[in-house]
Amino acid sequence: MTSQANVIPVQSGLPEFEDRANQETKYTTCYMCACRCGIKVTVEDNKVRFIQGNPNHPINKGVLCAKGNSGIMKQYSPAKLSKPLLRKPGTERGAGEFEEISWDQALDMLEKRLRHIRATDPKKLAYFTGRDQMQALTGMWASQFGTINWAAHGGFCSVNMAAGGLYTMGHAFWEFGDPDWDNTKYFMMWGVAEDHSSNPIKLGLKKLKERGAKFVAVNP
Repeated sequence: MTSQANVIPVQSGLPEFEDRANQETKYTTCYMCACRCGIKVTVEDNKVRFIQGNPNHPINKGVLCAKGNSGIMKQYSPAKLSKPLLRKPGTERGAGEFEEISWDQALDMLEKRLRHIRATDPKKLAYFTGRDQMQALTGMWASQFGTINWAAHGGFCSVNMAAGGLYTMGHAFWEFGDPDWDNTKYFMMWGVAEDHSSNPIKLGLKKLKERGAKFVAVNP
């Protein structure tokens, strides 16, 4: 039960449970998956307080999944690493025994290893990056280094989806556009589960089914 001492009265006569004078609303897009749903972010003292869907966004129309709502946990999780970790001397690989080191130490170690690999056989370097928008840069870096053994999250997920959209609709699906749900008569979804947690596709499929449009899913 909330104590009356914690309730802040407002002029409208309705109770407020916190002082919102220092809060701001920022509008941006969610980065928890490739949908890029529009979001409203409540910020106070330069910290995220709350995330919700933006009802004025043309794609998700205010709908936001649990993953999007929990984006604040990604930003402020106590488990988030803030410094490089090095396996403790004398411990076995896989034992999970690490100690913090400085960024200068980590970069020095990495530079020495990369210099040796590039001088001997650059193709011995293989690396994988997570979800980001830097794949053009990392790909160029790999090419300059001399290795073809690199990949990124997008190569297994959103980049393929975007390429399919470019070849069929002229624009990338979700992040940079949306199919014409209102006029589509035959919708084929290839390699994407119809119960995918993405909000835009759920809203779109709802429109198709309400209009009686043909919907075909091809999925292993």
